Amino acid sequence: MEPSRCIIDSSVFVAFYCEIDSLHTDALRVMMELSDYILIVHPYVIQETTTVLAYGAGTGVAKKFLTDITDASNVFIPSVDILHDMKLFASSGSKLSFTDIALVGLAQETGVRLVTFDRQMLSFYKR
Repeated sequence: MEPSRCIIDSSVFVAFYCEIDSLHTDALRVMMELSDYILIVHPYVIQETTTVLAYGAGTGVAKKFLTDITDASNVFIPSVDILHDMKLFASSGSKLSFTDIALVGLAQETGVRLVTFDRQMLSFYKR
């Protein structure tokens, strides 16, 4: 049986790696629940998470995240289709970020669960 897959947003990774984040405990629980899943980590999420961690928790934590993503056997990093993502963003009519629109689009197009702590993003995803 093939493992389940899910798309992980940067909000989960930031909370997981930043111990002082208000959602750190929730992120620990979520990541434990997803330990048998294939985690789809979009390149935009890698960029966004690394940037937020570098500024908020330090470059050491950001580098740890990058090492973990690189070394993990259950992580899949999809290719970027920037033209497709640009069209999604332009037609969305939402105030979500470019990255969030791309993730929601990927989740909707693939039928894969989106894991995020961003309520606005979840609301848009469920429309």
